[in-house]
Amino acid sequence: MSNELERVSGIGPIAATNLNKAGVKTIEEIAEAKPEELAWIKGIGIISAKKIIENANNLLKLEKNIQLVLNSIKESFVKNCPKCGGGMKNKYIILGPERRLKVKQCIVCKFYLPE
Repeated sequence: MSNELERVSGIGPIAATNLNKAGVKTIEEIAEAKPEELAWIKGIGIISAKKIIENANNLLKLEKNIQLVLNSIKESFVKNCPKCGGGMKNKYIILGPERRLKVKQCIVCKFYLPE
């Protein structure tokens, strides 16, 4: 648990342990907290609490934006072949009598991506 909280700048192993003991388990809980709520935890003052909350919000925003970019790339791969740029179509590859694999296959170069 404490490793998750340590991803926030300003939270080290001791602060993460103290936050966990106080019932703060996720970065989202830190981001939603008020500075006064965190400042009473051992080793965290009001100034540190404000900075930690700001850093938690920045981290969550960054991760959300990264996910948007990854989703956009994935969407692009589904529409266009990453190898040649050709169009992709749905297809099944037969692996055996009872096994089929659903893929997207390029109509130009026959490259495929498993779904």
